[in-house]
Amino acid sequence: MEFYLRWLNKYERAEGENAPIGIILCTEASRDQIELMEMDKAGIAVAEYWTHLPPKAEFEAKIKAIMVEAKERMERRKSLPGSAIQRKIDYFIEPKDDEDER
Repeated sequence: MEFYLRWLNKYERAEGENAPIGIILCTEASRDQIELMEMDKAGIAVAEYWTHLPPKAEFEAKIKAIMVEAKERMERRKSLPGSAIQRKIDYFIEPKDDEDER
């Protein structure tokens, strides 16, 4: 995907357009592995999707947790303007139960 994005950026991007981004959808992923691969530097985002909806109460709890995490990321970004730490692309991946213990 990185090769394809670089090709698009070099040969297909029109003046004034932002650089292309790629999105990888997976049923499960590890935030640690994704961060180590530094795909965000190449304009690649990774997102997790559900293959089935959980029961309503569990679904609502997951959505609320995702919203809290997204708001925290946005606040951290505000406090780091111009910092090299600031990410252009955030990853929206829920940690699996075994990742919560780390």
